[in-house]
Amino acid sequence: MWNAIAQDIAQAIKNDFVITQTKQVCGGDTNTAFHITDNNHQFFVKLNQKQYLSAFQNESFALEHLAVSEQLIVPKVITCGTTLNYSYLVLEFLEMHTSSLQMANEQWFALGEGLAILHGNNQQAEFGWTENNYIGLTVQSNIWQQNWSRFFAEQRIGYQLQLLQDKGIQLGRLDVLTDICQQLLAHRRPIPSLVHGDLWQGNVSFVDGKPCMFDPASYYGDREVDIAMTELFGRFPAAFYQGYNHTFPLDKDYQYRKHIYNGYHILNHANLFAGIYINQAKSFINDLHKYHQMYVRNAS
Repeated sequence: MWNAIAQDIAQAIKNDFVITQTKQVCGGDTNTAFHITDNNHQFFVKLNQKQYLSAFQNESFALEHLAVSEQLIVPKVITCGTTLNYSYLVLEFLEMHTSSLQMANEQWFALGEGLAILHGNNQQAEFGWTENNYIGLTVQSNIWQQNWSRFFAEQRIGYQLQLLQDKGIQLGRLDVLTDICQQLLAHRRPIPSLVHGDLWQGNVSFVDGKPCMFDPASYYGDREVDIAMTELFGRFPAAFYQGYNHTFPLDKDYQYRKHIYNGYHILNHANLFAGIYINQAKSFINDLHKYHQMYVRNAS
């Protein structure tokens, strides 16, 4: 396996590459990850079963799009492919520092500023992506759509609810819940921005003090989805939000919408891991009904 990967790397970098050391490193819940070297070049390699090649290809595509940012470091894609039994993605190796305790406020401010610039400078006419990709190992539907509330209700919330329903987990009538979600977002008309799509603390770091992001699930969507997720699994330091709002201020109703946007990731965790996430998904659906009741009262 490693010989085949080394040969592919050598072809990609147009230089000899013979692995002298492989060391397994932390690579998240989805893939197995390694740091490899020939004592001259270093690379970060993700491995998974052969059938997950498309996930690596989609990740490569998203990384290449995010790399347009001059304010953020994004790992360079070297190559991806398959061996007899595995699929792999090879990226440049970066010395990353991920602990919020190690980083100064100005570095988190720069991350927020860089994300705001990415959102503001990379916009287009419709919501979606050129193809479906993945959020974790769940397929993420990205059919182009001009209406944001319909896109999010159907292709984010509705799609996840359908996956749960297919597993025998019924959280309510799919058509009713999708309609509620669409109504709650009906007045939101954002410009489609390039988003990271899976922006929690495990997917950001700092390289030589400069902000870095990786492991994207990108598409063109409401920029608020990225900010919302930074609050889902442990809020980013305050300086991050100061940097973002200094550059591209959030709209006043964001605090209301973020709970709806984070419902997508809660439902996805229920699909991927079940367990306590099923209860969190049920709580999200209960909250969705409460938001809708408030919406109806305010509209009447």
